[in-house]
Amino acid sequence: MSSIFYMIIITKREFEEAYLNFFRENDVHMVLSDLCRGTAQKKTLDYLGIEKTEKIMFHIFVDSNRREKILRNLVNQMEIEVAGNGIALTIPLESIGGESCLKYLTEGQEIGKKKGEKMENLKYSLIIVVADRGASETVMDAARSANAKGGTVVSAKETEVNAKERFFGVSIAEEKEMIYILAKKQEKDEIMSAIMTKAGIGTDANAAVFSVPVDRIAGLRSLMTD
Repeated sequence: MSSIFYMIIITKREFEEAYLNFFRENDVHMVLSDLCRGTAQKKTLDYLGIEKTEKIMFHIFVDSNRREKILRNLVNQMEIEVAGNGIALTIPLESIGGESCLKYLTEGQEIGKKKGEKMENLKYSLIIVVADRGASETVMDAARSANAKGGTVVSAKETEVNAKERFFGVSIAEEKEMIYILAKKQEKDEIMSAIMTKAGIGTDANAAVFSVPVDRIAGLRSLMTD
């Protein structure tokens, strides 16, 4: 199977329709989205010329060739490298559940045969934190203490069968926040350690943290110009 990538694009919510048109023009028809918000501090906002706005997160799946084309078009057409316009990243998938699943995720795309980079050559990591609702600032304070640049928060719900809170014997979904933090690979361990120490399981934030490899990025001045 050719290399398939999970691409995340985070941008201003007001750009939603423009991005949906952009995806159609690039033959990407399977698009998922979440409403979210940024966590950048005022001094960072001022430095980058960004206004603190509501965000939208798009999720798409592409092969190696289309990944390069879309990243290039995000820069040239959508001007994602302009301060405040957003960020895009791609994550290599290890496997996909069968040919029918591949066709569903990549509807309308001609899948090429080009392979992706080896994991050891990847330069970035996406740190994902699952924390109690309202704890995102605590998590980000911990992350910033280890030089994290900022993050994106998505509201979520814990729907575990054995959820602690019950109402008349019926499980109630517990409100959570998922915080996405893009970091250079060499900074990942320090950021994760700071989060676990200051906001981890057993603290008020009760945060769980993990990371996935990222092989390409565009936007946010390419993570502050590396």
